[in-house]
Amino acid sequence: MADIFVAPKGKNKPLLNSKSHMPILSSFCENPKGVSFQTQKSDEFIALFLRSHFLTNLSWIAIAIALVFLPIVLGAFLSNASFSFLSTPQIIHFTIVFVLFYYLIVFSYVFLSFLGWFYNVFIVTTERILDIDYSDIVVHNMAETKLSHIEDVKYTQSGFIPSFINYGDLFAQTAGTEENFEALSIPKPRQATDIITELTGKK
Repeated sequence: MADIFVAPKGKNKPLLNSKSHMPILSSFCENPKGVSFQTQKSDEFIALFLRSHFLTNLSWIAIAIALVFLPIVLGAFLSNASFSFLSTPQIIHFTIVFVLFYYLIVFSYVFLSFLGWFYNVFIVTTERILDIDYSDIVVHNMAETKLSHIEDVKYTQSGFIPSFINYGDLFAQTAGTEENFEALSIPKPRQATDIITELTGKK
């Protein structure tokens, strides 16, 4: 993970340095300050920084909350039932160890889910598009293409909630056999599409 995110000066710093001007949990930022990536050129500027809308995290947050309270509800149910064998010292010790292990798994689920959202970013510069995909702690992919290779940019918003909250999917079609680029569930997809279209029109 550390080798993906590196600041422009210094070798052992993150690829994206957003510790000042851009809010760290931002999902849409135009012309962000204090943000850079490892292969950025001296005359290259970031025009757009995107990641999925924060509301897309609500599903795993709700699951995590349910998982946190599940042992409490289950414990309250079992305490009201007449299971005498549950009060033996061996069972109590096993239960404590099991609950601790259970919450470790829940914490890992929350941690990986957050990292999956936080580090999956879509960057548009004055010269190219970068799509950084994070799947787990040790696996990541970064794809890029020049703006001059972009043939078409479009977006979609499906359903009431995406239209009401204003988030959707952005698709950038490249020329030939190059990989197409997509930014899913991003805020302000129409504005992002207009920015990329304007940048490609200048090339």
